[in-house]
Order: sequence, then C-alpha cells, then structure tokens
Amino acid sequence: MTQDFAKIRPEPILERKPVESPPAWSLMLTGGVVGVTIGVFASFLFYLSGHVPPLNGTAATPAIVASNEVPTENSDSQVPAAEEGVKFEFYSALPDYEVTVDATPVKVGDPDAPLTMSVVLQSGAFQQQELANTEMRRQAALGLDVRVKQESTLPGRSLFLVQSGPYTTQRALATAEQILSKNNIQSLRTTRQ
Repeated sequence: MTQDFAKIRPEPILERKPVESPPAWSLMLTGGVVGVTIGVFASFLFYLSGHVPPLNGTAATPAIVASNEVPTENSDSQVPAAEEGVKFEFYSALPDYEVTVDATPVKVGDPDAPLTMSVVLQSGAFQQQELANTEMRRQAALGLDVRVKQESTLPGRSLFLVQSGPYTTQRALATAEQILSKNNIQSLRTTRQ
C-alpha cells in the first residue's frame, strides 16, 4: 500500500508563549551594583598610580611660598624636596643602624705564623682502596704530601680517606688549597686526630 505524504497533515506547532521582560527594579539594581564595583576598582587603580592629590588643600600652599623665598647663607631653612629632586636616604641612614652579633674578631696576621692546631685537608672518601690510591697518586704528582687513611664508620664497612697535610702554617695551608682548587679538587679542612 502506497502512501501519499503530501496529504499528511503536520502536527500542530506547540503554542509559543511570548518572553516577558524582567522587572525594571532588577535591571536597575544590577546596573547599580556593576557601576559601584567598576567605580571602586577604577578608584583603586588611580590610587595605585600615585597621582592622588593631598587631602587638604592647604598643604600645597607652603611649598609655593617657600619656593618664592630666596634662601640666604645664614638662614637655617632647607631647600624644599621638590627642588632637590628625588633623594634616597638609604646610604645616609644605614650607619645609624647597628646589628650586634656574637662573633669574635680575628686578627689577620703574618701568613707564616703557626696555626693553633694542625690542619689536614681531606679531598676524597672512597669505599674501594684502589680508587683512593689512584687519587693519592694524582695529588702526589701535584706536589702535595698525601696519604690514605682507613676509617671504619659502620661495622663491616670502611672508608678510605684521601688526606694531605698536616699543615702548621697559614701560608702552607693556603698554598695547598690553591693547588687543589686549580685542579678542580674540592677539599675539606679537618683537625688532626
């Protein structure tokens, strides 16, 4: 059976209801809140810009009067800050502040003066003795008095420390540290035990 679609009547369209506009009081209230918010934000941005005039109008008058006066050599009046330009007082105010510390002053004396205790430079700690011996030979080739010291840190484990020294004068210690630093070898000062 064939059907003629041209004769089929479409379903009626649902009734359309007109959209009502919102009440006028809600639009006015929303506009007022948005306006106040934008105004407060703009005022805050203007305040941050630094172009806010002083609150009292009389503050600008003394600066104008003072700028018209000619200072004499005997007068104690100071030149207004507006004519001097920007002046930073950090460097002049810094000596007024004093910080107390619990430090003992050290006298820098003669580099050949003896140290109070003998100092050893430690430049390596290895778990394998072969690596420690290799580093010892490398530093001995630089002219340092180097030895390997075995130290037990944990039961069953030992470290092999590469140490040079002992140094009894400041000059000898500084020379050894300089040789190590030129060859990119980090060192640590320890006292001799």
